[in-house]
Amino acid sequence: MTAIHRDLEKIGLTPNQALVYLTLFRATEAKAGEIIKKTGLHRNLVYVSLQELTDKKLVTSSKVKGVTIFKMLSPTRLLSDLQEKERVAKGVVEELSLLGKSGNEQEIIVYEGIEEFRRHVLRSYAVAKRGDLIRYLGTSPRWHEVVGPELEGEIYLVQKEKKLRMRGISKISFPAIKEYLRNTAGLTELRINPLISSDTNNVEILNDRICIQSFVEPYSVVEIINKEVAKNYQNYFDFLWKNSKVVK
Repeated sequence: MTAIHRDLEKIGLTPNQALVYLTLFRATEAKAGEIIKKTGLHRNLVYVSLQELTDKKLVTSSKVKGVTIFKMLSPTRLLSDLQEKERVAKGVVEELSLLGKSGNEQEIIVYEGIEEFRRHVLRSYAVAKRGDLIRYLGTSPRWHEVVGPELEGEIYLVQKEKKLRMRGISKISFPAIKEYLRNTAGLTELRINPLISSDTNNVEILNDRICIQSFVEPYSVVEIINKEVAKNYQNYFDFLWKNSKVVK
């Protein structure tokens, strides 16, 4: 079993669904018989998995000369399922709060290791609401190196799909951030300020939390979920933003 297969199971797919999903992903489109042959699963299990993946809106199908062809939809739809689960979970939390049991005002979560770092990066974009502004106090080539081109490509898609706006303040401009600006034109802005001195970490500022990201081994993120803390960092960022040099 591959790592990505295990990860698909962690986000809610069954073992059979994950195997069928990955097989179809590699082929882009295929007949059920071709998937049965490549997976080695019983035909009934493949048909059930294909129907379940279709219900999840991860796969679609069409008929060509009477033969059903299954096709992949964008992998970013995996995030939609997670967002729906998060929406339901938030509803549960609100209902529990009405019953008189609320959570702590502040929560601190630590993510360690490069894989946890990468998962957290994508999760930040997943929890952000459509049209949100995400601020980055510090940008560094190291962030792009740790995230990697494949995940960065997924981030482009999520940002464009959700119309997320990004603002970053950096000590200097560099090739990787220029490419990011090109790939998310109209959604991402960068300004330069010599007060931003560190290339080894940054602070990601969302509406209800801040995430302190470290780009040196063992790679980590400290996420502080607290609206007041987030608001204070937003105000500090906005002050620096107004006094920083525009990058076009």
